[in-house]
Amino acid sequence: MRRPPALPPPARKAVLTVHVLASVGWAGLHAAVLTLVAAGLAAGEPERTGMLYGAAATLVQLLVLPVSLVALASGLALALGTPWGLFRHWWVAAKLGLTALLVAGSNLSLGPGVVELAEAAEGGAVLPPTLEGARMVTALSVALTVLAATTLLSTVKPFGRVRRAGRGRPDRSAPAAAPTAREHLGAAR
Repeated sequence: MRRPPALPPPARKAVLTVHVLASVGWAGLHAAVLTLVAAGLAAGEPERTGMLYGAAATLVQLLVLPVSLVALASGLALALGTPWGLFRHWWVAAKLGLTALLVAGSNLSLGPGVVELAEAAEGGAVLPPTLEGARMVTALSVALTVLAATTLLSTVKPFGRVRRAGRGRPDRSAPAAAPTAREHLGAAR
């Protein structure tokens, strides 16, 4: 028997709206920071590089942590409060793992890296292009790709259900077996 969702429909819709807004905002932030860092890397003037890196650092310092945490928390609430469950479907588990890795990477590695880049470029001390700027563009591109992958997982919902050991229930995502000739003839009578 299926357990009823813990979230009533109005609450589920509200949490889903928050989740979509936070997730889209997070992807937009990564795209903006990537654009600013890439533009700073390509800028020919130290002052302009410092300004672009500084804008990227401001976005990282003010918005990435809260937006990424809201996306993670609202995703967990949806998984736990709906029939999708946290570990009932492979796509939910994969999305949770990727999101958790990205929250940690965004806030413990990428964010501080952008801030360090901005501090180094302050006052025109660093001329582009720098190896660190190129690494940051690559890392931000990977992060944006991971965010796109989580969106794809939410849309396509691949891989089916997680099989549980010891349960007699078949995997409902697997195609039904073709009827045998005897079953087929029996159904025709």
